[in-house]
Amino acid sequence: MIYNVLWTGGWDSTYRVLNLVLDQGATIQPYYVNDPVRPSTEMEKKTIEKIKRLVVELDPSKEGHIKETIEIRKEDIPQNEEITALYHKLANSKWRLGDQYDWLPRYVHSSGIEKLELSIHNGDKAREIIIQDVVKVEDGNDSYYVLKEAVSMQEFKIFKDFRFPLLDITKLQMEENAKQRGYAHIMEETWFCHTPRKDGKSCGLCNPCKYAMEEGLGRRVTTPSTIDKLQYKAFKVRRKLKKIFN
Repeated sequence: MIYNVLWTGGWDSTYRVLNLVLDQGATIQPYYVNDPVRPSTEMEKKTIEKIKRLVVELDPSKEGHIKETIEIRKEDIPQNEEITALYHKLANSKWRLGDQYDWLPRYVHSSGIEKLELSIHNGDKAREIIIQDVVKVEDGNDSYYVLKEAVSMQEFKIFKDFRFPLLDITKLQMEENAKQRGYAHIMEETWFCHTPRKDGKSCGLCNPCKYAMEEGLGRRVTTPSTIDKLQYKAFKVRRKLKKIFN
């Protein structure tokens, strides 16, 4: 069996990759979405390749267990009015939902991928949305959640083509598990910041940086200067304009 995993090079998805490959001896097919308006794209791709090398250095028998990454251009994902309408209903309700929950379901639907894994964890805001509408599946030494057949809101159907293996675990629990299993040093190579500074450090201002601090991993986040804050505000304005005019 090959596991289809959305891998960003970040803490959560990397933990799942390492858990599958090093702990379970599984083979994974990683997927990565190229987002033209996110400055961290190249850093994320370099991180993924570095982690692949570190896995083989740690356990040479795992060479080939991580297949070549399938890269998707975000702008090439087909439109789907039904999925987008469901997404907007959720995004405009009491939950704040990132636009990845529009284009990711559209991609999976169009490509026919068998249950792409999303690394939504205990502490992730998206977990609050789906936790009452998923059911746990025990699969040998592995377990994950999938959407229930009968959902409480039709809008939740945008999650039907995904699996959620990390809903029960926090970032700090991942860290502790990685220490016990001997791959904490690989976890330290993960990347999370969406707007890295020119010196290669995290910005300390984007949402992933904020979430890392909120969830106990503040040691990995750079404290931003006044100039950093001004540059980040300017970036957000440019990004908003780019989305409008593209």
